[in-house]
Amino acid sequence: MLLPLGAARAEALSPDARVSVLTCDTGDQLYSLFGHTAIRVFDPQLGIDTVYNFGAFDFSTPNFYLKFVKGDLQYFVTTASYGEFLYEYQYLGRSVYEQLLNLTPAQKQQIFDRLESILGSNERYYTYKFIDRNCTTMVADIITDALGKPLSLDVAGKGETNRRILYGYLQRQFYANLGISIMFGAKTDREMYKVYLPLQFMESISKTRNGSLPLTDRTVTVYEAPKTESETSWWDNAYTYAAVMLVLALVRNRTVMLTWWVVSALLGTFLAVVGLYSFHEEVAWNYNAFLFSPLFGGLVVSLLSVGKKNVQLWWYAAAGCQVFYLLYMLNKPHLLLLMPVLLVNGLYLFRVYKSNLLLPPVK
Repeated sequence: MLLPLGAARAEALSPDARVSVLTCDTGDQLYSLFGHTAIRVFDPQLGIDTVYNFGAFDFSTPNFYLKFVKGDLQYFVTTASYGEFLYEYQYLGRSVYEQLLNLTPAQKQQIFDRLESILGSNERYYTYKFIDRNCTTMVADIITDALGKPLSLDVAGKGETNRRILYGYLQRQFYANLGISIMFGAKTDREMYKVYLPLQFMESISKTRNGSLPLTDRTVTVYEAPKTESETSWWDNAYTYAAVMLVLALVRNRTVMLTWWVVSALLGTFLAVVGLYSFHEEVAWNYNAFLFSPLFGGLVVSLLSVGKKNVQLWWYAAAGCQVFYLLYMLNKPHLLLLMPVLLVNGLYLFRVYKSNLLLPPVK
């Protein structure tokens, strides 16, 4: 008979105990785009069959969105029976894979003790970091400690930047890709230095050894979701994005131009402030603030002022930001994605230049 979840477990695991990693395939919702990782402990003699999930958070947390943006939202560990866990992902239509780990009895006991220690203490709560601390890295760290050696980094994406790796997961979500490309800063342009995505972790386990044995002998498909054709969104695609940017480029309307620059200035200010305010290192040093430059706000105020004071100064400052951004982005994978914005900014700046507003007033 299985022990109820949360019951005290002081027993040593039996020789029949097994520890395995569960990997859930990617989904179509924003929160599920990168998949999920959990760890299972099964001991038929002790009646234990528990899945530990490090990916839970509470929407009712006070100031939930502010905490999420700031980077101090607390995630926590939950447990479920293996049957309950599997049922959830069957219901969601996401495939589940299991890798039984080749561990010594001492390593199994260490992992089990560590999981129970975390579950029964304040360590149950942790501050989420997109790359450095998430459902995958928490499990990976526990296994690494038990092995006494790092996991293999010979996985898909080796030698590539984090941003380029994430690109592969976002092909079906155009505006999610656009938003993440804008929000994430310089850290995501670093070369991958650790395994932090579930499918990466699954591959890493298959290529890691524990002494003379492979860490796992095989990957078992516990549940294979039925293949369904992805619904094509009429709006979430590059065509609507291109259409909007084309309209902005073709419309010769001063109000539209100034409104665009005000929105850009506000977004750039937000990116700069969040980079300083947030504990998420992924949003720090966000050079996209040069594309959506806060200096556009100064240019707008100058263009609306009596006598068009300091237009030339603000124009050169804003144009300089665009040139710097283009040069910095030449080797970045999201250059083409954001090129339409850069072109619209350049076109609007050129129109101001051609309007002779940069010339000094005639005395």
